[in-house]
Amino acid sequence: MTEQIDALKALQMALARLGYYTGAIDGLFGPRTDAALKAVSAEGGAIRNLKPAVPVPAGPMIFQGIARYPVDEIVIHCAATHPDWMRGQPLTAKRKEIDRWHREERGWRKIGYHHLIDRDGAILPGRAETEIGAGVEGHNRGVIHICLIGGAGSSATDPFERNFTTAQDRALRGLIDAIRAETAITRITGHNEHAAKACPGFVARNWMNRA
Repeated sequence: MTEQIDALKALQMALARLGYYTGAIDGLFGPRTDAALKAVSAEGGAIRNLKPAVPVPAGPMIFQGIARYPVDEIVIHCAATHPDWMRGQPLTAKRKEIDRWHREERGWRKIGYHHLIDRDGAILPGRAETEIGAGVEGHNRGVIHICLIGGAGSSATDPFERNFTTAQDRALRGLIDAIRAETAITRITGHNEHAAKACPGFVARNWMNRA
């Protein structure tokens, strides 16, 4: 059984190296791998002629984890902190405190977010973009998580400016543009679209579409 799994992993890896996405490189015979193998058969049995059932978009792409999940979504969060939380302290200190929350209170191995944006618009990385984050239970593969400092007491449908600053608005838009230049983002969502939470304290699509 182990040899079969290893053989299928090798095939999935070969396809990935050729630029085809067959799902996770896990040695499991899922629908994407099945479709790829059927395509191989239809093309005369040659992997080099395979036309992918689920192609990786052209251009740069970030992949996460050993299985190389292609990153195609950004999820926005808030730290649920008050506007004066850790006032006067640098974002590095705030990142350290959020990292402590995630390690000690949630049992994660490190901070769950990939980027933090402070009240003054400063940006600091958390987890590497090539690591799977921990921002949304059951929805982390192929996702970059961005967290805005602030948002305490917010509701899911508040306007952005009720809980966050103009500097954060500019920084978030700039960061999203930078990530889009690195990988093929197809969705930008808020945590509240994946769970019964107020986070990030606004409706992401409304904010994105605002002039």
